[in-house]
Order: sequence, then C-alpha cells, then structure tokens
Amino acid sequence: MKHEKSEDPYIRSIRFLDSGQYIVVCATKQQLKAIPELTYFEIDMAFKRIHGVTNEWEVSAYVSRIQKTLTFARIFTNIETADAYQNLFEDLFNCIEKDTDQHKGQALGLGRYLNSKYPNLTPVEHLQHIYKLCQVHYKRNIDKNKQISSEIRSAMYLVPTLDTQEEVLIVLDKIQSSGELGAEAWVKDKRVSWVLSGISIAFTKMDHIIWNQTPNNTNVGESAHANVNHDGRNLSLLAGIVRGCNFDKRQWESGNVYEKYNIPDSYRDKSELARSIQAEKRAAKKQSAACSK
Repeated sequence: MKHEKSEDPYIRSIRFLDSGQYIVVCATKQQLKAIPELTYFEIDMAFKRIHGVTNEWEVSAYVSRIQKTLTFARIFTNIETADAYQNLFEDLFNCIEKDTDQHKGQALGLGRYLNSKYPNLTPVEHLQHIYKLCQVHYKRNIDKNKQISSEIRSAMYLVPTLDTQEEVLIVLDKIQSSGELGAEAWVKDKRVSWVLSGISIAFTKMDHIIWNQTPNNTNVGESAHANVNHDGRNLSLLAGIVRGCNFDKRQWESGNVYEKYNIPDSYRDKSELARSIQAEKRAAKKQSAACSK
C-alpha cells in the first residue's frame, strides 16, 4: 500500500479537495512507466466492485506481445463532473511524470487537463485529436430508444461508417427532420464538434492511420472489469484497493513470465487475429438472431 519507506507503494497519491471530492491513484512503478509506451489506452468505470458513492476507473490496454489485457492504473473518486475528471487526470499524469521523469464529463476533464499543460490547443481541439467514442456504447444508446423507427435507427448506425463530412451531415439532417421523438435531441448531441470527431473518421483530427489501428470499443476495459470482479464485488474502498493490488500483481507477473519464458497463462489463442475473428463471429451471430425475430 502507501508507506513513506516503500520504494514502490501501490497507492501513489491521495488528495482531498474543498469540493468534497477525493481521489486515490493506485499503480505500481512498472505499471506507470509502461503507460507512455502504449499506442492507446482505455479508461472505463467499473460499477460493481466498490460499495457506496466511490467509483473505480481502470486504465487498461491489450498488450499484443504477451496476448493479454493489463490494467495500468486504478483511480478511485466520488464525483462525476468535468472539473472532477480534470482533477482525476491531473493526479494520474502527475504520478506518471513523477515515476517516469480518457461520459462527456470524463472527456471534457481530459481536454481541460491537456489544455492546462499544452495551451496551444483548446480543450475541444485536444479532444478532436485524441478522442474516440466506443461504438458498442454508441449503438447501445441508440437501441435504448424503442420509440425511434427502424429506418431512423439504421440512419443513426450509419453515421460512424461514412467517409466524408458531406455524407455525415446529410444523414444527420435526415434524422433531425424526421420529427420522431428524441431524434432532434440525439442529433444536437452528436453535432457537438468533439463528439462528432470521436464518432466519425470524416471529422476527427486524429491521424487516420492511428484511427484505423486503435479499437472502436472499450471491450478491453470491460474484460478488465470482469476479470477483477472475480476477486469480489461491493467491497469497501480499502478492500477494493488491496484486492486490486493483488490482482494486478498476479496479472503482471503472468505477463512477465510469458515475455521471459514464452509460457502463456492459457493455451487459448488470444492474438489480435484470433480476437478479430471471434468479434466478427459474435457480430454475425447477433445480426442473424436479430434478423430471425
């Protein structure tokens, strides 16, 4: 845990703010040092592990060289606003900098933090260069509105697949002018510049090679939640930190063994190709089930 004499405390920082927010950043030195080397990382909230008002955020990524999803930091906090997320990212990146010498509020908080460090771009401009919306959540939110017709729902699904800004705007205009309940509000939300750039390759300022090479979902984060949840749910904050620490150490030790001795923790093929094939099979199965209804 955190101790003045420890050379590598798992609790890297604890901060209490006047707003009532508290932030606890947890990671080992090895985890933090690996973050700047990542092509991308996902940050997602785990809903089930910690009891009460405290939320846990996992910073995770799939590491192809060891065919494994790893958690690089756990952050515990109790408030969900753009300002609160800015504080969260400040603490996380401060810990990274110290040891090495990503919900709208969450994204805006990241943009504000980056602007505070690199003011040559506005918070929104920073997000337009780095933010990519999870397509699973995008489609899930569309499916929640049962009052929208299948035609308009199909148009909503189409937006992330279009290649030009003109095509995207035509589809958004069609959805907005449909007059269907909730359609106008949906389009208003998606027309926000940094939201649209996170959905559409036509609007992003991210290099298109990087866009195509990075995932369009948070499946890595979701799998990280599922894995650590086996060690307990509805825990106190202290128990959640202790069990998270033990889980992370096991996972990283397993990754180190694979890298050093080429011994995987499972004989199941977890390569990028195998994962892509499985994802396509799941999508085809889901589409087949939907067509048969």
